[in-house]
Amino acid sequence: MPLVTASTLLPAPARRVWSLVRWDGALGEWYPGAASMTVDGTEKGALRRLQLYDGSRVVHRLEHVSRIDDAYTYAVVAGPYPVDGLLAQIRLSPDGGGQALLHWTATFNPLKRPEDDSERFVRGLYEAGMARLRALLRPASG
Repeated sequence: MPLVTASTLLPAPARRVWSLVRWDGALGEWYPGAASMTVDGTEKGALRRLQLYDGSRVVHRLEHVSRIDDAYTYAVVAGPYPVDGLLAQIRLSPDGGGQALLHWTATFNPLKRPEDDSERFVRGLYEAGMARLRALLRPASG
């Protein structure tokens, strides 16, 4: 089972970033291709539904919420992705100087693609999401 790990330093305090990345945050504003999002619940088993611009849907199921860290684990239970059994974790930590460090990891089974292609797909999805987050958090220059 492949493991993809992506990390980025974000130009905002962790508290501000957490409001965007938490389970019931603003994922619809930065998740690649997301047009809208709904969340049904905040406990284990809760569902988060994303409608993508291409008309497809992605459904996440909450598997675990950390009571100690700003982190949660979710499974992708439906979507157009070339992987199966994707289990992901988003973890956020302060990194001093008013910035936040985001770690996004996933394990999954490739579907009808070589493992390297599936890893590139997941990594590309995560890197695109983190780039959108950085853009949202970048201070406006005036």
